[in-house]
Amino acid sequence: MSKADILGRVRDSLKVNTHIPNPKVQYANPMNYTHKELLEEYKLNQSNNKAIVRESSLDTLESTIAEILGEVKAKEVLYNTDVSLDFKGMEAKFIPYTQSVDSMRGELFGIDTSIVEARCGVANLGIVGLSANPQAPRLSSLITNNCIYLLKKEHIVENLYAGIECIKAYEKNRSGSEILPTNIIFVAGPSRTADIELQTVFGVHGPRVVYVVLY
Repeated sequence: MSKADILGRVRDSLKVNTHIPNPKVQYANPMNYTHKELLEEYKLNQSNNKAIVRESSLDTLESTIAEILGEVKAKEVLYNTDVSLDFKGMEAKFIPYTQSVDSMRGELFGIDTSIVEARCGVANLGIVGLSANPQAPRLSSLITNNCIYLLKKEHIVENLYAGIECIKAYEKNRSGSEILPTNIIFVAGPSRTADIELQTVFGVHGPRVVYVVLY
């Protein structure tokens, strides 16, 4: 069945049934928690996913980022324009992601580090949730060898369903409409793959080193 046929059937159905029910989700969390606090559970599971977790605060966020950039010996840093940081005094070249990949392809693929603002963290899986929009292109979390995710502690939620709802609410508030982003992405630590001999290799499909800064 073609896309046009499917959409046609949806339109015909909506003419008859104008109300689409939104039933309450009946969800029982099957995960066994190690910690009662979401923050501690998130830190444990994120570390198990091979990310480096750093705790910070809004007041010390710039100094924490500066320390991390020193650790990874960052030379060029790509950052999304929804990241609100003062980069003055940091020893690296900071490049805002404001152009299309085609117009800055030669520059993009030489950048070693990126900074991305996460929308949420999912405690029972130890992952970060992202959404792609003009201020946060998807490629920024994929193209560099090192990626630093910034995550507000109050945006840590219990499970994947709550994470999706958190991202949807963020994007609707950002855009002022009901239109959702083209991509909702969940990331579990650095990129990993294994060859036929089961040897794990980091960084093939994305960042090799991932930091999650909780503030």
